[in-house]
Amino acid sequence: MTIWLNGEWLEGDLAGLDVADRGLLLGDGLFETLRYSGGRVRRLDAHEQRLRTSCRALDLTCPLDRISLGPLIAELVARAGLTDAAIRLTLTAGCGERGLARTGADEPSCLITAAPLAPSPAALSLASTGVQRAGHSFAARHKTLSYIDNVMARREARRAGADMALLLDTQGRLSGADCANLFWHRDGRLFTAALACAVLPGTARAAIIAALDVEQGEFGPDSLDAADCVFVTNALMGAVAVSRIDGKPAGAGQAVPEAVRAVLD
Repeated sequence: MTIWLNGEWLEGDLAGLDVADRGLLLGDGLFETLRYSGGRVRRLDAHEQRLRTSCRALDLTCPLDRISLGPLIAELVARAGLTDAAIRLTLTAGCGERGLARTGADEPSCLITAAPLAPSPAALSLASTGVQRAGHSFAARHKTLSYIDNVMARREARRAGADMALLLDTQGRLSGADCANLFWHRDGRLFTAALACAVLPGTARAAIIAALDVEQGEFGPDSLDAADCVFVTNALMGAVAVSRIDGKPAGAGQAVPEAVRAVLD
């Protein structure tokens, strides 16, 4: 794997990453997952805006103040010999003294990797889990490195025979999938959970809401029962239909609306 770490190009190793890094030890940092296809990064401006917003919220120095992300990713993809790629930008608080305080952690660390872009599945299944999102949590509102809730939710879903976890917030309202936002279509209308329901502000989600008439609100799981189509979205997959939820057929068999695909494609 070709990687970019703090201004240096490395091939297949992380020798430049300090074992005292706060991202490794405490999950103190952020990440962005971006799609490179057709010779460009999809929705680059939206990813950069979200990264800047999260850096301010977590009091981290934003790497975009010193790098030009678009050209850097294009070079990374070329060095890796790829055409379409899944890009991961990882930003940590860097290395400091032992403990929770960021004492001495004056230099954040930025790592960018490129991997082959996997084809999106035709459909996937969801399973409810015991993991719930708290709306006030930093981990629910920002793409932090503290991703253990998502990891354990995915493990629980896989044990149930599903592809992804369906997550509720702590008030029992629909929130999303473990690595994607959740939408559904019913009676000619699109619906999705509001950000207040511990929803991560996904870039694909934002693009759909900006382009189409989407009702955002507080919905219980039974809101999906009468849906014509249920689907999930993220930066890499685009929009993928949900075929089953907790082992039962989801939606009425309709495909993801063409208007949604047009926005994301």
